[in-house]
Amino acid sequence: MIRPPRRSVTRFFIPLIDVLTLLFCIFLLMPLVSTVGEGSVVESPAAREQRLRDLEREVEVLRAQAKETPPQLRHELDELRKEKIQVLQERLKVRVLEIDPATGKLFYHDPERVEVRSEADARALISQDRRDLRGARRELYYLILYPRDRTSPFPHREQRERYDRWFADVAHGWDIPGASGGTP
Repeated sequence: MIRPPRRSVTRFFIPLIDVLTLLFCIFLLMPLVSTVGEGSVVESPAAREQRLRDLEREVEVLRAQAKETPPQLRHELDELRKEKIQVLQERLKVRVLEIDPATGKLFYHDPERVEVRSEADARALISQDRRDLRGARRELYYLILYPRDRTSPFPHREQRERYDRWFADVAHGWDIPGASGGTP
């Protein structure tokens, strides 16, 4: 006849589960711990000293190269900057438009002050500038200057959106005093 056990089975399994959990954690940590023989090669002191001397020589060579290179690099960077500026000057024709600080109206100087009152005026200006550039391999860019007076409330958001619509077909940007990067 089969009798029920006198002791509870949980008395046996709880310590067993603790031991198994501990063994599993050790198993998970095993790849992090490597033995000395697996990953490293045992060197003799003479070989280690020779490798150290080789590394020191290599460091000296690299230091000498580092001292020679910066002037060459600086010279090349200066040349590249000059070429970049020259290419921009040859490729772009910038038309500067300003916003009146008192009224928020858009205008430019040609040589006297000319207001851009409507989208039709803006289209006429763009057409005229494109005719002036015909045959030249330059691109037209409109730079709209915010008032230099920072206390001016102009342009209002609606005005800015209107100006953006007027010049949507051409490259244009905004110059805002005190803003980093120019165009928000």
